[in-house]
Amino acid sequence: MVPTSHRDVPNPTTVPGRRPDESMTLLTSMMERPLDPGYAAAAARREREGLPPSTGTRTLVVLCAALVIGLLLTLGALALRTPSTTAAKAKAELVAQIESRRAAADRQERHLTALQAQVDQLQAKALNNGQASSLGSRLDTLANAAGAVPVKGPGLQVVLDNAPGSDTNSADGNPRTGTTSDDGKVFSKDLQIVVNGLWEAGAEAISVNGQRLTSKSAIRFAGEAILVNYRPLVRPYTISAIGDSARLQVEFADNDGGAYARALHDNYGIRVSIDRVASLALPAASSLSVRSASVPRPERTPPPTTTPSSRARQTHTQPTTPTSETSP
Repeated sequence: MVPTSHRDVPNPTTVPGRRPDESMTLLTSMMERPLDPGYAAAAARREREGLPPSTGTRTLVVLCAALVIGLLLTLGALALRTPSTTAAKAKAELVAQIESRRAAADRQERHLTALQAQVDQLQAKALNNGQASSLGSRLDTLANAAGAVPVKGPGLQVVLDNAPGSDTNSADGNPRTGTTSDDGKVFSKDLQIVVNGLWEAGAEAISVNGQRLTSKSAIRFAGEAILVNYRPLVRPYTISAIGDSARLQVEFADNDGGAYARALHDNYGIRVSIDRVASLALPAASSLSVRSASVPRPERTPPPTTTPSSRARQTHTQPTTPTSETSP
C-alpha cells in the first residue's frame, strides 16, 4: 500500500542495523584499521611464534643510524649558522684597520683645522694696520672664494637618497652579482650634475655631507661608495649651497641640474628633496694645498778684474729679484 502522508514514510535514520557513517566507508576503514592487513598478518605470525610483534625500532643498527643522522644534521646547522673562522678573522682585521685609519685621519684633520686657525690669527694680526688694510680685505675675499674659511648664511639644501628597496645586494655581498637593478641608487654622476646645477644657479659655497667643495674637489665613485675629497660619504647625500635662497631655488629649478633631479625621482624613484634654509653653516676645506715662493739669497761671486780696455766696455745693470708669492 502506498503511504498517503509523510508521516507514513519510514525515516532512514531509524532503520534498524544501519550505521550513521555508512556512506564514509574509506574514512571508517582508515580510522578502524590504520595498519595495512599485510603488516597486521606479519605481526600476528610473529606473536604465534613467540616473538615480539615488531623489532625494527629496537635494533642496534637503527639506533646507531639515528645517532649518526642527528650528528650530521647538527654539524650542518652549525656550519651554516657560523661563518668560516679564517674568513671571519680576516674580515675582523680589515674592519679594525679601516676604523683605526679613519680615526687617525679624523685626528689629523682636527689638528690641521687647529693649525689653520692659528695661521689665520697670525695672518690677521700681521695685516692689522693701515697700510695692509686693503690687502687684508682682498685676502678675505679670496679665502671665501677658495673655501679656506667657514661660511654661514641662507641657502638651499638638496637631499638625495636611494629609492626604497634598492639597497639589497646578492648573497655573497658583491653588487655585480645582485639580481636587482641599480637604477634606484644614487651615483657620483648624479651628485656631479646636481652640484654643477647649483653652481650655475648662483651658489657662493657648497658642501656635500660636510665636505666643502673647492676648485680642487672631486666627486668620484669607488665600488659602492661615493668619495668627495677622498672621503667616503654615507647616505643620504645632503648638498648644502649658500646664496640667495629664493633666487637659488628658482634658478636651480630652471636649469639642467634641477631637471635632472626631477628625472631621478620620476623615472627611477630616487628620493629627492629641495628645501630653502634660513641659516646654513659650511666648514672650511681641509684639502687645500699651499704653494709658496721665497726670494733666494744671491750667491757671492768674486769681483771681476778690470783693465782700462775692459772698463770702458762694462755696463752696470740693476739686478732683479723675484717677489714672494703665496696662493692657496
